[in-house]
Amino acid sequence: MAYLVTGATGFIGRFLVPQLIKRGADVHVLVRPGEDSILRFNRCLRGWDAGDRVRAVRGDLSAPGVGIDPDWIAAHRGSIDHVFHLAAGLDSVAPGGGTRRIAELAARLEAGLLHHVSTVQIAGGWDGVFTEDMFDVGQVLGSPYQRAMLEAEKAVRDQDGVPWRIYRPSIVIGDSHTGEIDRIDGPYYFFRLLRMAAQLPRILPVVSPKLGTTNMVPVDYVVRALDHLAHRPGGGGATYHLSDPREQSVAEVFNLFADEAGAPHLMEVLPKQTLDVSLRVPGMGWALRQVGVPAEVIEHSEFSCHFDSRQAQAALAGTDIKVPPLVGYAPIIWKYWIENWV
Repeated sequence: MAYLVTGATGFIGRFLVPQLIKRGADVHVLVRPGEDSILRFNRCLRGWDAGDRVRAVRGDLSAPGVGIDPDWIAAHRGSIDHVFHLAAGLDSVAPGGGTRRIAELAARLEAGLLHHVSTVQIAGGWDGVFTEDMFDVGQVLGSPYQRAMLEAEKAVRDQDGVPWRIYRPSIVIGDSHTGEIDRIDGPYYFFRLLRMAAQLPRILPVVSPKLGTTNMVPVDYVVRALDHLAHRPGGGGATYHLSDPREQSVAEVFNLFADEAGAPHLMEVLPKQTLDVSLRVPGMGWALRQVGVPAEVIEHSEFSCHFDSRQAQAALAGTDIKVPPLVGYAPIIWKYWIENWV
């Protein structure tokens, strides 16, 4: 068995590759040209401790044919069982069909399956339940990232050169056992605010607008679920939500970490429109950036819909792969951030 992985040095990829190594197969990792990419790959390679089982393949998602040497493609045709595309997010910052090129490459390699890691963000502003079978259903996509990720899924679905499976994680945070992360993103931007709020009396709640619901999963759940679902027998055509089946409000999550920070709790008493209006006030975006919170993070941290993950849960039944309750590992997430990022 052999794999080809894009985005292997990213957050999910760094955890997924060791799972694949455990299966006794060779893992080919797409590495972009450039000193930074090569250094990042070498750092990951040392951490994986995989000997010669992990091999770099020079390539570039923005180049025709993904920039891979045609001789390499010819030599590996028919021997790559699984292509894992974890770098679809690059389509949002470097439009040009990177995901489409990966699908074409998988077909040229005559790969067994193409595994495309998308995101629940493709639901956009959908109101109600968003199921795993739903795709382009007229949802409002408010950001370039959401639109790019929907287009990336479309590129996978529209091709018929190789069977596919699609995985949509919700907001991915640190390892539930160690707290490990490799960059500050999403809800972590608010941790600095919590440290500042810890200077306030805890007895006084912080009044806020209604912030809606959110959905977070630890990276160890995502990679174990992805590994298991990818190796299930059968063909392609399935989509899985790698999300927490439990609904949780933004305020509940905020308050879990407020307890770790020693900060006051949020109390949602203002209408939701208050937040929408305040973000449009001149200077508000600047003020958020001054404390390290990009304005768009708020939009991507709350959802207007519930993500139905019944297909994923059914496929994981009988295993110990379950989303742990955030309350159980929030202290681990906070401790790792304090010790490594402050």
